[in-house]
Amino acid sequence: MTSLHTITKPPSAAALQSCAKFLSEGDSILLLEDGVYYSADANNWPALPLGTKVYGLKEDFVARGLSKIVDRQVELVDYARFVQLSCEHDKVVSWL
Repeated sequence: MTSLHTITKPPSAAALQSCAKFLSEGDSILLLEDGVYYSADANNWPALPLGTKVYGLKEDFVARGLSKIVDRQVELVDYARFVQLSCEHDKVVSWL
C-alpha cells in the first residue's frame, strides 16, 4: 500500500522530519503551500528511504519566488499531475 505524503507547513514546523519516520517503499512526497520552502535549503532534508520520489506544486514555488531555487531531487508538477499522483497512490496523508 503506497501513500502520497503532502507537506504544507514550512521547515520550522518539522513536518517533513516527522513524515520521514513513516515513509515506506513506493511512497512519495508532495511539497505544497509553505512546504515548498523545504527545497530552498538542503539542510532541511532528513534522510529519506532510497527511491522516495519528491514532487513540488509548481504554482506554489512560483508564488513564493522559488521556481529558480528548486532542489534537484524535487520534480515540479501542476494541479493535474497532483490529482494523478493522488489517484496513483492508495492513500494521501497530510502532514500538519
